[in-house]
Amino acid sequence: MGKEITREDVLKAIEKVEHPEIAVTLMDLGMIIDAAVEGDTAKVAMALPMFGIPAAVQNALVESIRGPIEALGLQLNVQFFEMTPEARDNFFALSQANWKGSI
Repeated sequence: MGKEITREDVLKAIEKVEHPEIAVTLMDLGMIIDAAVEGDTAKVAMALPMFGIPAAVQNALVESIRGPIEALGLQLNVQFFEMTPEARDNFFALSQANWKGSI
C-alpha cells in the first residue's frame, strides 16, 4: 500500500499551475483557497473574482488542475467561491500586469 495522499500533497501538485489567460499561478492569484482529500477525491476550493465568469473559463480552470490531481491517483471535485474584495483587487492587479490572452 502506498503513502496516504494529504492536503499538502494536493496543494503542492497544483502550486505551479498557471491561469489559462494570465501568466501567474492560480495560487499567486489567490484562486486556490484550500484543498482536502476525502477517500479517492481531491476537493479543491477555488475562488473566482466574481460569479458569472463564463463556463468556458471555469472549465479551463478546472481542467488546468485536473492533470496534476489525477497524477496523484485522485479524482477532482472543485467547488467555486467568490473572492473577497481584497483578493479581487489583488487578482485584477496581477491579471492586468500579466495578461496573455483569452481562451
